[in-house]
Amino acid sequence: MTDEGPTGVSGQDIVAQAPVGITRFDASQEGSPVVYANERFLEMTGYAAAEVVGRDWLALRGEETDAASVAVLRDAVAASERAAVELRNYHADGTPFWNRVRVAPLRDGSDEVSEFVAFHEDVTEEKRHEETVEALHAVATRLQTEESVDAVCQRTVTAAATLLDYDMCTILIRDGDWLVPRATAAGAPADGSRRMRLDQGLAGKTYQTGEAWIVDDLAADANSDPAKEIYRSGISVPFGDGGVFQAVQTETNAFDQRDVDLTELLVTHTASAIGRIEREQELQRQNERLEAFADVVSHDLRNPLTVLGGSLQMAEETGEREHFERGRRALERMEQLIDDLLTLSQSGGAVEEAAAVDLATVAAECWDTVATSEATVSVQTAATVRCREGRLRQLLENLFRNAAEHASGAVAVTVGDLPDETGFYVEDDGPGVPDEERERVFESGYSTTGDGTGLGLSIVREIAEAHGWTVTLTDSARGGARFEISGVETVA
Repeated sequence: MTDEGPTGVSGQDIVAQAPVGITRFDASQEGSPVVYANERFLEMTGYAAAEVVGRDWLALRGEETDAASVAVLRDAVAASERAAVELRNYHADGTPFWNRVRVAPLRDGSDEVSEFVAFHEDVTEEKRHEETVEALHAVATRLQTEESVDAVCQRTVTAAATLLDYDMCTILIRDGDWLVPRATAAGAPADGSRRMRLDQGLAGKTYQTGEAWIVDDLAADANSDPAKEIYRSGISVPFGDGGVFQAVQTETNAFDQRDVDLTELLVTHTASAIGRIEREQELQRQNERLEAFADVVSHDLRNPLTVLGGSLQMAEETGEREHFERGRRALERMEQLIDDLLTLSQSGGAVEEAAAVDLATVAAECWDTVATSEATVSVQTAATVRCREGRLRQLLENLFRNAAEHASGAVAVTVGDLPDETGFYVEDDGPGVPDEERERVFESGYSTTGDGTGLGLSIVREIAEAHGWTVTLTDSARGGARFEISGVETVA
């Protein structure tokens, strides 16, 4: 006879069909042998009932089980008390699993403890999750030691491959109108990722919405544009102000919400490391500008001040006009230096509010402010660019002034579009710049003319970088200098 509940189900049936593993063992006998194991315990461990009953109740623990946890259980049994631990146990086939064990004494009618009951729960996935989270937090420390954005991105995809089993993953970061791969896991095909427009594919959708997405079947998803046909499912997670992390698998339904949560944790650390690098780079640029200001104030401004002082003294003594003219030129020189210093101090901050600007109109207006009687300009662009108009004017005026100052005689300047609508160029037919000087021309204070401030092209670089553009110097088709400004966002 067995006790039955109101539904007619016996207590033995409830134990046998319980969703957790249950065993009973006899603590009064040597070795505390198992006297009962329910179906869930046998299913969880892979053993048959005959292989379990009669064995030491801790026989499944394996050699790697934490001795301290085993001692906790044995002490609880000896004291007839409850206890709970997590043990590294082994299935019948030898594969390990984490077993959360809770034991409690069973008392008979005289309140004596004759047996113990143990509840077993396979928490392997939970433990793996905890270990993965801990490992991802450890990655955060290593990411903060990297000194470049590319290094941070590479360490991120390596960690994703190692800790999250994302053999095929990539990081894309915004560069102008594109999301550009900055690092790809070693397990991905060589051409397994490509740059994407800001509104293209799953990467574009992630960037535009700022939300994470899981696609169970890439072939059936209208928003996806996978780089390879073998990619069947994917995950896409945004991070920072302009980054997207993506991972793919060759089978469908390979990702779930837990993958999203772990990926978001990883790329949060990535965004933090990139933000630190960008702040350090901005601080370095500010320091360089301060050094440039100090150089100009201590040297370049001192020279015309000396000239002005000498000219005033000679003018006072002689009254001759040439001394007044010399003093006036010194004042003009100081005014130009001060204007350039003010421009440089305002050109480095990141552009946050941009508007659509007609490049040809601005170029023509800028030319009128700096043109000489011998110089000509040809504007061959119909582009509309997103920028701060005032800073674009400063950039063009400095490039035009640079061309006029370095050409001996008439100079022809051209403004045109770069191929693939990636930006624009300003070139001239002047003497050009030797290869060995092309990097130095952008340094503050560097000038090849006696009356130049050496700040004009430094201002150009600062304005370009503030917009997220890149400026490079090369030869024009006519042998002069050609400045290419790329990564410019255009408006259709």
